[in-house]
Amino acid sequence: MRLPIIILALFAFLLPEVSAQNQSLKVISYNIWNGFDWGKDLDRQQAMVQWLKEQDADVIGLQELNAFTPEKLARLAREWGHPYSLLLKEDGYPIGITSKTPLELKSRMLGGLWHGMLHAKTRDIDFLVVHLSPHDWQFRRSEAEIISTYIENVLIKNDQKKFMVLGDFNAHSPFDAGFDRAHPETLSRNQQSDSLRLAEQGPDAYQTLRRGHFDYSVMSRFLSLPLIDVVQVHTAENRKSSFPTPMITRDLDPAQRAAYKQRIDYILVSPWFEAACTHAEVINSGAPDRLSDHYPVAASFGWEE
Repeated sequence: MRLPIIILALFAFLLPEVSAQNQSLKVISYNIWNGFDWGKDLDRQQAMVQWLKEQDADVIGLQELNAFTPEKLARLAREWGHPYSLLLKEDGYPIGITSKTPLELKSRMLGGLWHGMLHAKTRDIDFLVVHLSPHDWQFRRSEAEIISTYIENVLIKNDQKKFMVLGDFNAHSPFDAGFDRAHPETLSRNQQSDSLRLAEQGPDAYQTLRRGHFDYSVMSRFLSLPLIDVVQVHTAENRKSSFPTPMITRDLDPAQRAAYKQRIDYILVSPWFEAACTHAEVINSGAPDRLSDHYPVAASFGWEE
């Protein structure tokens, strides 16, 4: 009766030791502003390629890839170290994603969405890249409902715990109400734009504000899934502005420039990533001052599996 025990013990000793592996992930979301002027601004394009190469992110979600083809995105992505890429479409304001690891296309969504949504998977993580309407709060609310329902039905109900939604949401977070009050020029400029459209086009004109105030319901819909706003958790309030950069405000005086700030770009993550997030920020200084009208959002994660 003792021999089987000895054999089992010897067998266990000879098995290779299995230990937890440390995993890391860096993600960037970036609206690159009209595809570098529809491909004409080669200097800015090359400067951004170099900057993205230096950032060494694992996954990058991109908006406003105007005049891009899948081949062009693939070529530029290889320059910043990503051999894998996907483009949502070739017309209008396309969305894209690039990665160090193989990308599996899950869905391209266009119906009911202003610019669309791209859903891809890599490293067993689902990434949804979005770009919501820049002009109308009611359209954004409809988009938020469509995308959130998709997440509920395709990811949450199928017990997928690892997913992220990133992009230019063109919407303000309820967490930023204090930040918005501290930058009143932003609200004033939006009110002026809405009033002008209303005067020119009548009651059917797009309105980015809800009755003259920022609408927080779009981001609230995503947060209620729940999704975690990692920049909100990891970044000081005075460092959260993602739009505009000096590319837009350079003609304003310093006081106006300081007041005209808002956060409309996000990386939202499923609760699985909440404790895994080690760093998140809007990179709103340095080289990104000269690369786009938006600042990039970056987040880093680490975990064992």
